Amino acid sequence: MLVAACSSPAHQSGNAAPAGSPESTASAARTGTPTPTPSPSSTQSAPPTPSARPSDGPTRTASLVLGPEGIGALKLGMTRQQATRTGQLRAFTSNGGGCTPARLRAAPSEEGTVLLSPTLGIATIDAYEGIRTPEGARIGMSSADMLRIYPDWTRADGDATNGRGFAKTPGNSKAVYRIASRNGKVTQLTLQYANQDCYE
Repeated sequence: MLVAACSSPAHQSGNAAPAGSPESTASAARTGTPTPTPSPSSTQSAPPTPSARPSDGPTRTASLVLGPEGIGALKLGMTRQQATRTGQLRAFTSNGGGCTPARLRAAPSEEGTVLLSPTLGIATIDAYEGIRTPEGARIGMSSADMLRIYPDWTRADGDATNGRGFAKTPGNSKAVYRIASRNGKVTQLTLQYANQDCYE
């Protein structure tokens, strides 16, 4: 009897399953004992939030500046193929000879004309409302303000209030701004080669 008593395993009260095992969890649910929570160091950290998608290209504000070389990716002197690849133009329209017109894709209907010279490439680029030169000239401003920006403006016909003329283009000695006004307001603004052969 003494030997049998010594060889018997000691009785353990409660559930002897290791903590965290299914049996331990079930027992905790029956008895109301809280289930141990994994420490923060044992949890896997959440993946970092992806960074913002990079810009797909120049901003609209940048593309609304005309000069001294052009507007956005469209530059004076480009060939038809180069100008088309910029994505800034609608289709060129053959006019049977001379310079071939197209329109800026972002321009309102019938505005933003671009002329392709057979000898010079892109020779003229018309602005439309919302486009400014780097110096701040724009369609709709007063003739007086335009003259303050370009005091070298030289008339071709009429005067600064009702007429048209040309101003030097800072940064491009081969180009000029053709600026026309009516009733004291700028109505036309064009970047063009000084020796363009499309009109006038």
